[in-house]
Amino acid sequence: MADDEPTQQSLAEYFAWYAAEYDRARASIEAADLERLHAELERVRRDGRQLFVLGNGGSAAAASHWACDFGKGAAVPGKRRFRVHSPNEQLSWHTALANDVAYADALAEQLRNWVDPEDLVVALSVSGDSENLVRAVEVAQAAGARVVAIVGAARGRLARLADQAVVLESRDYGVVEDLHLTINHVLSQFIRAQLSAAPAQEAGAGGG
Repeated sequence: MADDEPTQQSLAEYFAWYAAEYDRARASIEAADLERLHAELERVRRDGRQLFVLGNGGSAAAASHWACDFGKGAAVPGKRRFRVHSPNEQLSWHTALANDVAYADALAEQLRNWVDPEDLVVALSVSGDSENLVRAVEVAQAAGARVVAIVGAARGRLARLADQAVVLESRDYGVVEDLHLTINHVLSQFIRAQLSAAPAQEAGAGGG
């Protein structure tokens, strides 16, 4: 919950508060931060690097949504596609690592198998302080990958560790998770529109 969230009110009043909190947090997003993130996404797509999107709970669902939208939604025939993964979806592997090693290492251990220099890891978090995301980011950076953390107002260790932090100025979990998806939709749809409008076929592009 946000620190100033009212506790006694009607549903209509709560909806009005939530909408206002969402609008306030959305307005706090710097256009320059989105431009930097867009440049990173275009770099990994153009250069054939991998994109990993990570999260816990609702943010894990958002990470899966990112993988869907960048993997399928941003795929344009004749243009190079995103090599995008959401390690949260590797159920058997993820739970084996959580059970046999430690939950805090379940994402990091997957990245040890996959991540290469110049790949991009996007970590979605409200608190910015989830241990499993922190460890995954440390593994990614040790491998030479770049990291973008999209976090709530608490910022946490992820904001300090990441090469770029996009801070969503709310502590409400719903609002921050909504904005994880808003950013996903804005960027994936913008990239698809730009690719669709570009006439030249890119070298090494996959079929479609």
